[in-house]
Amino acid sequence: MRNFLYSVIVLLCLVTGLALHLRNQTPVTLDLYLAAWTLPLSLLLVLVLTLGALLGALAMLPGRWRLGRRLHGVERELRQQARGTPATTRAPEPPDGA
Repeated sequence: MRNFLYSVIVLLCLVTGLALHLRNQTPVTLDLYLAAWTLPLSLLLVLVLTLGALLGALAMLPGRWRLGRRLHGVERELRQQARGTPATTRAPEPPDGA
């Protein structure tokens, strides 16, 4: 059932993308001071959407790494407690804003 749902969502995205392309074939000029390119509007929209998604994922990486390190430390403490080894005491971590 899950694969069917994913297939339907992918199909809807493809149909929407095709409709976007067919309705927005007007050439536009992208002028970046040093260079200028003329592309179809639909291609420019897809490129900007992809760039935004990549920048958003890149912005989330530091928080993801910090949480991964924190999780690794907690898992290590739990393994030590399960073995009966006393866990080392450490100062509590400050909140994210501090």
